[in-house]
Amino acid sequence: MGVVGYGTMGQVHSQALQSIPGAELVVVADPDPERQAQAQRDYGVDTVGSIEELLQAVDVDLVDICTPTYLHASIFQEALKAGKHIFCEKPLARTLEEGERLVELSAGYGQKIGIAHVLRFTPAYVRIRESVVQGRLGKVAVARTSRGGSQFPRGWHDWFADFDLSGGVILDLAVHDIDYLRWLFGDVQRVYAQSTRGRTSAQLEWAFIVLRFKSGVIAHVEAGWSSSPGEFHTAVEIAGEKGLVDYDSRRAQPIALAGGAELPLGTLHPYYLELQDMIEAIRGDRPPLVTVEDAFQSLKVTLAALESAQTGRVVEL
Repeated sequence: MGVVGYGTMGQVHSQALQSIPGAELVVVADPDPERQAQAQRDYGVDTVGSIEELLQAVDVDLVDICTPTYLHASIFQEALKAGKHIFCEKPLARTLEEGERLVELSAGYGQKIGIAHVLRFTPAYVRIRESVVQGRLGKVAVARTSRGGSQFPRGWHDWFADFDLSGGVILDLAVHDIDYLRWLFGDVQRVYAQSTRGRTSAQLEWAFIVLRFKSGVIAHVEAGWSSSPGEFHTAVEIAGEKGLVDYDSRRAQPIALAGGAELPLGTLHPYYLELQDMIEAIRGDRPPLVTVEDAFQSLKVTLAALESAQTGRVVEL
């Protein structure tokens, strides 16, 4: 395996890879010499400056894309041309056009491609989905999610602060919960969103999104980079005709199911689990849990939320 981008997510993926039997990280690509030196210290791997150099220098089986969002599409296409298995951090791409192009190029591709929508591998969220699918809540009417508790992130060349590159808090943070809710409830019919972007010069970005699903479920999604220094946290609440389940990462027993039942959690880290799924998909010749087409549908909804926040109008899908 070769990791492209050795920032926060590249380091997280590299660490997870060390524990997966039969997986070996052999090269890291990053344009920053300091990041290259750090990767060499951390894992003793070869380092290069770009995806092109990586593909020329080492015969890897799998390219793991952990770069800033705006670079996903170009690196993805280089890995496609080289015929590699591909694992790519969320979101799939920065724009709808880039996403459509990746879907087109991936159709009929002979190798495996997985997208890192990590909530589908996060034990608490998996257990909650199981309770919904098994009918323990009855017919679901309302869902609420929140994600935040941190300050505005600092990335390579401060790319998060450039909306054209990052898509702001909606595309980088809310996309997690949008994808999860799609996994739970299917297609979204309409989207309405509000955000603080452009209303203040301070980096206090926050967004609130309302999703109406074709199934009739209404979901409220909140995401924020507007907190004082503190603990990052997430929460989800799902209400159905038979009861309610809620999760808050700050609680010692984070999942509560109406009636007092407990939902047991696994002990493996979700970043390990998503990479394990990708490797098992290659070995077992099956699709990864999150495909390019699936990730593209989540991208479409998230970009619709961006459009709504910018225009103040409801966006129909």
